[in-house]
This record gives sequence, structure tokens and C-alpha cells, in this order.
Amino acid sequence: MDLTPYLPWLRFLHIAGAIAFVAGHGVSMFMAFRLRSEREPSRMLAMLDLSSDSLVVAGIGLLVLVVSGVVDGIVAGYFGQLWIWLALIVFVAIFVAMTPLAAKHFDTIRAALGQRTRATKRGDPDPVPRPIEEVVALASGARPEQLAVIGGGGLLVILWLMTFKPF
Repeated sequence: MDLTPYLPWLRFLHIAGAIAFVAGHGVSMFMAFRLRSEREPSRMLAMLDLSSDSLVVAGIGLLVLVVSGVVDGIVAGYFGQLWIWLALIVFVAIFVAMTPLAAKHFDTIRAALGQRTRATKRGDPDPVPRPIEEVVALASGARPEQLAVIGGGGLLVILWLMTFKPF
């Protein structure tokens, strides 16, 4: 079946998925920076919950982005070109680098606030909240900047590869 007439729609879906993916991550990114100046544990937990919820939107966007991008790449014949492979490698590298960095950072803060994390086993007791000064110190690290550089820088490389198709 020839899907060439649907290429504009595939590209539309790809861009819409990218917007949802970036929007979901944007909420989480701004939360990470804002969390450093917060001193109220309940507000910190609410911000962490909002960030987790926003990643659902990012996940849906990611699914649309990947499926439409792969189908577009096949239909348009891009998989014979180097740029698309480099973009995929950069994308996977961003995912592999950012996921454990972010998850560990935010789970550590959640546990310090006394909230269970994904790593907490069923029979384990709830974490004991630590003094707010310790929580603030955990949230005040350079992790948001590291994540922004990895994610933002990688996204710009992918955007460059997709826009200019240099190879």
C-alpha cells in the first residue's frame, strides 16, 4: 500500500507528538528548577506529583512521535540516509542518560519528604521524613541544569539533523 499521499499527515502527527513530548517534559523541567526554592514539604510533594502527571502527556507524545516518525521515515525512504540513524542514536542516548538521572534525583527527594517511591517494596515501611534543610539541600543540586543540557542540547541536535538532513 502506497502511503506517500499521507506523508503530510504523518509529519503533522510527528510534530504534534514532539510538541506533546516537549510540553510534558517542560512542566517537569520547570518544576525541577522551582523545587530548589521551595521550603514547604506539602508544596514540594505537590510539585513532584504534577511533574509525574505531566510525564504521562510526554509518554503519549513520545509514542505518537516515534510511531509516526518511523512510518514517515519508511514511506519517505529516509532510512537509507545517515541523518535519520544519527537522530535515532542521539534520541536513545538522551533517553538512556536522562531517565536514571532524573528518576534517582526525584525519588531521593520524594523519600526524603517521607513519600514512597517506585523502588519502595510492598512490605517496606514508609520512608521517614528528613529535616527540611536536608531536603532543600538535595533539591538544590545541579541536576536540573544537567538534565536541561542533556535534553535540550540533544533535542537541538535532533532538530538540526531533521531540518537540514546533512548526511
